[in-house]
Amino acid sequence: MDNITFWLCFYLVMLVASTVIGYYKGNIVAGALLGYVLGPIGVLILLLSKDRKMLPCPECGNKIHRHSYKCPHCHQKVLNRLSL
Repeated sequence: MDNITFWLCFYLVMLVASTVIGYYKGNIVAGALLGYVLGPIGVLILLLSKDRKMLPCPECGNKIHRHSYKCPHCHQKVLNRLSL
């Protein structure tokens, strides 16, 4: 019985960790699914995946939020790439 409890707790921790990482990377659904299905491999995949919330500014290259109107560093107007 202790063996089953260990594995259930292990995958529950992996599910929570991957969901939190997915939230910060802008893809919470993929985070929850990868953590549930793949466990520790899903957490590694999420850690190596691209951040979907932050994009580089076309003028200065600093990372800005994808819904930003102006870059906080160079103060240039940024086109919303999602509407293109």
